[in-house]
Amino acid sequence: MERESDRSRGGMEEAIQTNLQAQQDTDDVDDALDYESHRPSMNLVKDAAAHPSEQEVENLLLQGNYYFRLGLYEKAISTYNDAFKRRPIDPSLLLSNRCAAYCKFSQRLRKIPAASSEEHALYGLDPMSLVQLALKDVEKLLKLRSDWPKVYLRKGTALALLEQYDDAKDAFLTGLQLDPTSTSLQVSLQELTVEDEFTESEKLPLGSRKRARLQRSDDFDCTLCLKLLYNPVTTPCGHSFCRACLMQAMDHGNKCPMCRTVLFVSPKTYPLSVTLNNVIQRSFPEEYAERKAESDAITLAENEILPLFVMDFVLPHEKMGLNIFEPRYRLMVRRIMEGNHRMGMVGMDPQTGTIADVACEVEICECEPLPDGRFFLQVEGRRRCRITKTWEQDGYALFHSWCPCPPRLKCIPNIELFKSACTFGSCIVARFGT
Repeated sequence: MERESDRSRGGMEEAIQTNLQAQQDTDDVDDALDYESHRPSMNLVKDAAAHPSEQEVENLLLQGNYYFRLGLYEKAISTYNDAFKRRPIDPSLLLSNRCAAYCKFSQRLRKIPAASSEEHALYGLDPMSLVQLALKDVEKLLKLRSDWPKVYLRKGTALALLEQYDDAKDAFLTGLQLDPTSTSLQVSLQELTVEDEFTESEKLPLGSRKRARLQRSDDFDCTLCLKLLYNPVTTPCGHSFCRACLMQAMDHGNKCPMCRTVLFVSPKTYPLSVTLNNVIQRSFPEEYAERKAESDAITLAENEILPLFVMDFVLPHEKMGLNIFEPRYRLMVRRIMEGNHRMGMVGMDPQTGTIADVACEVEICECEPLPDGRFFLQVEGRRRCRITKTWEQDGYALFHSWCPCPPRLKCIPNIELFKSACTFGSCIVARFGT
């Protein structure tokens, strides 16, 4: 019995040691490729021997690995960048190691508490930007060595940090198809799909823990449109809105709609709240799909539904410059530019005070946004259309079911009118000569 107990204890210790070694392999960087399974071509070896800067690249690679193992990830990234400036013949190792450095540095920044950030200001890239750079390195690495299992280990690690767990799992499985005996890939996949009873362990990395499905509440609603947040952006004052709703609100002023804090941001270029957007997509997929369809229906309207700009009559092929300054028409122009660049222009009937029945469909040829939020447009008339139905949306008009105007009436010959025209023409010729 004692021998069996010792044997089982030894087996457990061996398994733990294997997992620790696999975790160490996952977190570590490479000093050289496994040339047995990834042997370079003979031409590459000859070029490397003839290239004088390859020795410098190798020294910088080893120096960057030294900084990486000391936990000095910023120095490691800087050293790898210096090695890239030497234009290495085979940058596979540099790409792989720099990707690992980006991921480790991102994980470290995530663990820094807010109080420490207030006492000692942090400069440089944020954790999400670092992971995006890591993914760019992975894309380049896939073009060079798509048969190297470690490429998929790096890719899965970066995707897990972005909370794209399904894609991360696919990456780990692809790597295991290339090397089924890779303990580092097996451990990473196991941590990604670990059961709920192990999620409280502190050793598990972020992104590998299962989360319970969130309950639908008002916390995920936009306070402007009172609907589920779509393309959410979070202002510096901490409030979240739909991107389109915040853009529409800032047409009337540059203050937060909730706390009235002055905002020095541009909602169109302001980055998306990636984590909040991923949580909404994963937790409420049906409602998110409805919100997406609703947004697409507004910006990508069919030919039968076009915005209507009430100002003046335009003829087909006529060009006109417009200065758009009203908030409602700013919103209209943004939606038009996201769609088919077309709208209807119509004038007012002076007798009835209502819009005319016939409009002209115009295309925006040039759109120049100005610093104060206005737009300068250059439009050109395309064709006439008849207005059958109009309604209002967000302050501007839409018209439905355009159709070509009825053909011109046939000219009925009128003898008396023809004789009068000939007489008038003869008088003009006699007076002014030929």
